[in-house]
Amino acid sequence: MDVKILGYWGGYPPAGGATAGYLVSTDEGQILLDCGSGVMSRLAAHTTVEHLSGVILSHLHFDHMADIGILQYAAAGARRNGRMDDKLAIYAPAEPANMLENLYSEHTIVKRIDSLASIQLAGANIEFVPVKHTIPCYAVKITYQGKVLVYSGDTSYCESLISIAKDADILLCEATICEGSRHTTGHGHMNAAEAGSIAEKANVKQLVLVHLPGDGDFEFMRRAASEAFGGPVALPQMSAMYVV
Repeated sequence: MDVKILGYWGGYPPAGGATAGYLVSTDEGQILLDCGSGVMSRLAAHTTVEHLSGVILSHLHFDHMADIGILQYAAAGARRNGRMDDKLAIYAPAEPANMLENLYSEHTIVKRIDSLASIQLAGANIEFVPVKHTIPCYAVKITYQGKVLVYSGDTSYCESLISIAKDADILLCEATICEGSRHTTGHGHMNAAEAGSIAEKANVKQLVLVHLPGDGDFEFMRRAASEAFGGPVALPQMSAMYVV
């Protein structure tokens, strides 16, 4: 799998930035994990909507789904112009119901995430586990040809994330809280040391900190995660392609 980070800011982006969005490519297709503010313009530099096997929304907060309506406009254009036959599949939590309702359109098919059932997209097996956020949210595990990527979604420290991330090749883990930052109240989120502790207990091979605060001290966060983890910790790079 190849992973391209399209956006990694939590809550709201700085000038020119984008909130949560990750493009996962296999030999058999592409998966978009979250579709936050600014993600659609970044996605257009790497692929088009008709090449997406599906979209997974970890939860229904706007910083993870703000651009989904724009993606749906692209799907409408692709279907109207004969580039796309099937409706765009969007996988999302069932709650909040009013937010889920906004995802329905004539060009998309909405499928509710079930933590008891895995799905298949782009030749990969995808599993979900509930994590601890302020609304229903799921961590996502993608397995393809023996390689494993895990994305935390938004969460406070929880055992379920350790369980699903066990022995993963790469963990994209939220680290929203930073000492001195006024970006968040902290409810339903972790700091970098907690992300590092999750990675250490899960025995992952590489940790990438995501969902970062706009006023955070990122080098301090990287060091804190490294001390807790002991393995390689990366800050997200928009220019990098992460190969799993």
